[in-house]
Amino acid sequence: MDIEALEFRAACLQAARNFFIGCDYLELDTPALAPALIPESCLEVFRTEYLKPFKTGEEAAVPLFLVPSPEVFIKPVIAAHGRSVFQLSKCYRNCESVGHIHSPEFTMLEYYTMQADYRNSILITEAFLQTMAQAVAGLPLADPELGAVLSKPFLQLTMDEAFKRYAGFSLAEAETPELALNAERLGLGGRAQYEGWAWDDLYELLLVHCIEPQLPSDVPVALLDYPARVPCLAQERTETRTAADGRRYIWKTKERWEVYVRGVELANCYTEARDAEEINHSFADEAAIKNTTARVPHPVPDNFGGICARMPPCSGVAMGFDRLIMLLGGKKTLSPFLYGGI
Repeated sequence: MDIEALEFRAACLQAARNFFIGCDYLELDTPALAPALIPESCLEVFRTEYLKPFKTGEEAAVPLFLVPSPEVFIKPVIAAHGRSVFQLSKCYRNCESVGHIHSPEFTMLEYYTMQADYRNSILITEAFLQTMAQAVAGLPLADPELGAVLSKPFLQLTMDEAFKRYAGFSLAEAETPELALNAERLGLGGRAQYEGWAWDDLYELLLVHCIEPQLPSDVPVALLDYPARVPCLAQERTETRTAADGRRYIWKTKERWEVYVRGVELANCYTEARDAEEINHSFADEAAIKNTTARVPHPVPDNFGGICARMPPCSGVAMGFDRLIMLLGGKKTLSPFLYGGI
């Protein structure tokens, strides 16, 4: 990394801290190693060991895991103190593609706002991104065109609206056969190859290959209200709808959004779930999947749902900070702003 890139990265880190400290968020600095992790069946993790001095046998080594997100440590702090918090820290995800916008070690920005929901977090994130663009505007590597993009309010589309606009059908009304039929119609292969695919697998296929590539690049785009069939620790909403044929149906969504800037998935937000039973049940389901499919299984925190139940109503955002630096610097790959590594 040359000196201009070093200075640019340092300016971004400082500007982010200044923004959240100025908004009265408490900065946290939680551990990178954990004895147990939040189970996410879509992620692989890194395992290591603490070797106890002067010990031998089974007691000599304590399994530890590099955190894929600081959430496992942040939420107990929120439950204990009820403060809005933020953290900039390294995170680690194994089996991650090493490419233009992926790295197994990366910098994450997480911020949690008390007495807020996911829509409040859109306003906070808009202000943050605008502030970041202004903070680096005078630096040689800053992309002035991105500043114009980030100056605009997010284009907000529910996931159902996005599927209607870019795929030509209602996600809310589509069951598994309809998703397979639409995948074929949109040129993603024949229905026969999707035999045995689950609803959420077909949804992910359509999202990645049909919806995301068509999102506009001249404005940040927030996709909201993810289908509840895709598990996550966000609060759930239920509404009764009427289909075009007059049929009444239930559409369940999660209070979640993801924001895309120039087609790059930048941040993920929830209205945080606080139902202990629901969270513990979700953990059990995800842990069961991980125990049978993960290359690196890991323990799960005891009664994490009970911790979440003690949090005030709040909304959390996780942002890929290296991706933000890349975008602010007008690049299409992370490497100019990384120190090296894999």
